Amino acid sequence: MKKASLVLLMLLSLGVGAALAGPCPAQFPTSRGDGTVAGVAVAGGTQYYFKDALLNGFDCFEQLSSWFPSYITSSNAMNPAKETVDMAYTTEGTATFSNVVVPTAGTYTLTIRYAFATGLFPGVLNRPEGIMVNGTIMTDDLNFPVTGNFETFSTVSIAVPLNAGQNTVQIFNVVTQSVSRLDSMTVTAAGTNSCSVIPQAPTGLTAAGDANNAIALNWTASAPPSGCTVGYYNVFRGTTPGFTPSVANQIATVVSGTKFEDGTTMCQTPYYYAVQAVDLAGLSVPSPQATASVSLCPTVSSAQINAGGAAVAPFLADVDFQGGSTTNHNNVIDLSGVTNAAPMAVYQDARQGNFTYTLGGFVPGSTHLVRLHFAETFFSTVGSRTFNITINGTQVKTGFDIVAAAGGAKNKAVIQELTQTADANGNFVVTFTSVVNNSLLSAIEVQ
Repeated sequence: MKKASLVLLMLLSLGVGAALAGPCPAQFPTSRGDGTVAGVAVAGGTQYYFKDALLNGFDCFEQLSSWFPSYITSSNAMNPAKETVDMAYTTEGTATFSNVVVPTAGTYTLTIRYAFATGLFPGVLNRPEGIMVNGTIMTDDLNFPVTGNFETFSTVSIAVPLNAGQNTVQIFNVVTQSVSRLDSMTVTAAGTNSCSVIPQAPTGLTAAGDANNAIALNWTASAPPSGCTVGYYNVFRGTTPGFTPSVANQIATVVSGTKFEDGTTMCQTPYYYAVQAVDLAGLSVPSPQATASVSLCPTVSSAQINAGGAAVAPFLADVDFQGGSTTNHNNVIDLSGVTNAAPMAVYQDARQGNFTYTLGGFVPGSTHLVRLHFAETFFSTVGSRTFNITINGTQVKTGFDIVAAAGGAKNKAVIQELTQTADANGNFVVTFTSVVNNSLLSAIEVQ
C-alpha cells in the first residue's frame, strides 16, 4: 500500500492524475467538447475555455500509459469546471474553437492562459505551439515559457486577423514536448493598431538547386503599407504548375528574411513554389510561382538507420524521416531469435506514431532487400499495438503486431525482410500507419 501511494505521489508531481495509470486502451478517446460553445463575455472581449474545444490528434504516450490530449483538473483554472487540457505528450494534437465570433473584421489579440512545469522534459523550458486562423497558419512557433509548476498560470498573446462574425481558431502541436494546462483563450480587439491594409504580394521569387542538393528560394521583400509591418511569409509548394496555395501545401513560415531552403525534395522532380506576405491586416495574394528541381541523384547501394536514436555502428543516427516521435526503454533485448541482428542499443530506442522514411539515392528500378527491425519494449500482450506498413505506395504489412511476430514475447528482436524495387526516383518510401496504439520501428536497412 505504501509503495502504491509513492507511485501515486510521483505521478501527481508530474502533473498526472491517478486515473492515468495503467495501459492505454485500444480505442482512441473522444473529445468532450465540439468547439462550438459560445464564448463568455469578459472585460474588453470574449473568453473561450479549452475544456470546450474540439480535441484531436490523440496519441498514446507510453511513458505515462495515457492518451493525450487529456483533461486534467487544476484548482487555479479560470473556468468554472476547473478543467484544463494537457497537450504535452502528443505529436499531432490539436484544440479547435470553431465559434469565435467578433463584431467587425480586423486585427484581434488572442491571449492564451496556461501553466506547466518541466515534468518529464527537465531540460525543456519553452514549449512552442502553432496557431491557425480560418485555415491559415499564423505561426508555428508561439512560445510558451515554463511557469514553474502546474498551478502557476501565465499568458501568451498573438495578434491575428479575424473576419466579421464566426471564425475558427486552432492551436496545434509542433513538437511532442508541447504545452500543458491550457485553460482559456481570450479574444480582444487589438486596440491602437494602425495597420488596416494587406501587404502587396512578394515579387522576384526565384527557385534553384543549391550545393546542399536542396532547392533555395529567394524573393524580394513586400513593401509594407503605411502603419504596417510585414510580420512573416508563408511558403507553399506544389507538384503541378499553377497550383492553388493553401494550408494543405504550406511548407514553411519564414519570420526573418526573404529566403528559404527546401531540403525535403526528391531528385529529378519538378516543384513549384509561391510565397505570401502577412501583416496585421491580413494576407497578401500569393506571389507569381517559381519552379526548380534537384537534378543530382547520388547513387548508393545500401542504408542503415537507427530509427529514433543516435548512431550505433554500423547504423546511422535517425535521418530521412517525416512525422512521428521518439521513445526509449533501456530494456534487455533478446536477440537470439533473429539472424544478423542490430546491436541491442538499436532496439532500445524507436520512432513511433504515423511516420515515413524516404531512403533515396538508389538506382531507379533496382531490387534490394528491405530489413525492418522491431522490439516491443512496452506492451506484453498480442493486439496491444498493430499497424500497417507500405513501401512505395504498396501495403506490405497489414495489422502488423510485434508481440505476435515475436511469438508472444516482449523485449524480443523481430526482423521483417522484404524484397522491393526502388521507384522511378531511386527511392524507397516506407510508411507506417497506426491501427491500435502507435506504430513503432527500431531500425531500417536497405541492402
